[in-house]
Amino acid sequence: MNARWLNWLLVAGGLLGSAATPAVAQGTIRITVLPNPMVIQSDLNTLLWPIDLNGDGLEDFTFGASPGSVSLRTERANQVIVRLSPPPNIGGRVAKLEDGFEVGSSLDPQLAWLSSDPVGGYVSPGEWAFAAIAIHTSSGAWSDWPGSPGARGFIGIGFELEDGWRYGYFDVIMAAEAGGMLLGWAYNSIPNTPLFASPVPEPSTVAMVVGGGLLIVCFKRKRNGRRG
Repeated sequence: MNARWLNWLLVAGGLLGSAATPAVAQGTIRITVLPNPMVIQSDLNTLLWPIDLNGDGLEDFTFGASPGSVSLRTERANQVIVRLSPPPNIGGRVAKLEDGFEVGSSLDPQLAWLSSDPVGGYVSPGEWAFAAIAIHTSSGAWSDWPGSPGARGFIGIGFELEDGWRYGYFDVIMAAEAGGMLLGWAYNSIPNTPLFASPVPEPSTVAMVVGGGLLIVCFKRKRNGRRG
């Protein structure tokens, strides 16, 4: 087993999450780049990856993956941008945002800020309440992300501190039926101030393939190889 593959396995198990290295861009945008992309995918059991956005020791969001699904939990009163389901359904799937999207209080009418518990609006510690990024069944996938080889996009997030909301985003590569990876995140350090989604600097492990999302194909082939 080579060192790179071992690192990917450690990342998939959440063992390298603490290796994230924060960096401050110009102005007020705080950027965190993961030195090794965090793989969000599971063939067997449900796996969870908690994220502490600002390093204050509190989990702000939690990614989850199980066979056939990828999701996001908004801890406490934090929120994520979703594409609303048509009435009478409540909530919606996590929206795929494009480069340059303004993440702030004002949104297109088809989008909304929601807790992953859309009824209660608050997620208590350990509560099993997730917003779907992708659900894949034998009849197809329910997701804003395309199928393999997937695509790079952004997940809009808002987390609440004592002095107000911080708006930000996760930078991900995602394929609707194959899971994906988290490259990093960014948020505006000024309360209640929007920012524009933009790719975080690419880690060296994906610098050559982020344009086409080819790592998703790689992971899928490795998974199928293990099954065979």
